[in-house]
Amino acid sequence: MPNSPMDEIVRIERELIHERFADFERGVLQDNIILCDAKSGVLLAFDGAMVIFGIDAFVGGRIAHETLVHTAANGLFLLSAAAFLVSCHFSLTTVLPRLRRGHEDHIFWEASIFRLPVDRYVEVMEKLDVEEERRDKLSHLHMLAGICRTKFAHFQIAIRSGQIAFGLLVLAELARLIG
Repeated sequence: MPNSPMDEIVRIERELIHERFADFERGVLQDNIILCDAKSGVLLAFDGAMVIFGIDAFVGGRIAHETLVHTAANGLFLLSAAAFLVSCHFSLTTVLPRLRRGHEDHIFWEASIFRLPVDRYVEVMEKLDVEEERRDKLSHLHMLAGICRTKFAHFQIAIRSGQIAFGLLVLAELARLIG
């Protein structure tokens, strides 16, 4: 028995809702990726300056090794620089360009389809069926979610390392003032 017109309308509405959800989810994931990259860039600039400051304070001989407190301050400056360097590393890994490859699809810019001449590309894309497009879009969403998880995990490590480094830097400055 063929579907009634009402069944067909319900089916089409479900497909439209599903497509709108996938488009919405892609936007959310892309926004999160951009936000995380921007925050990591700011953190990277701060961390880089603090690495240089910590190394300069340690190597530059600002604190003579007169007392144990001075020696501790020098060690804290070095530890602070090292922790800021760890934060720099994870900030850099956060902003790395997307290199994660999924299966061959029609969305990822490195897919072989985008290496075709433009006429051939258009021809292939026009022949895609709705189900294949849908699978590619869902696979792409899954890949973007994985990228977000990795970026935010690296960003969290970068932030925590930066916090520890800043604490060490403050202790080093206090030791320098006390000594």
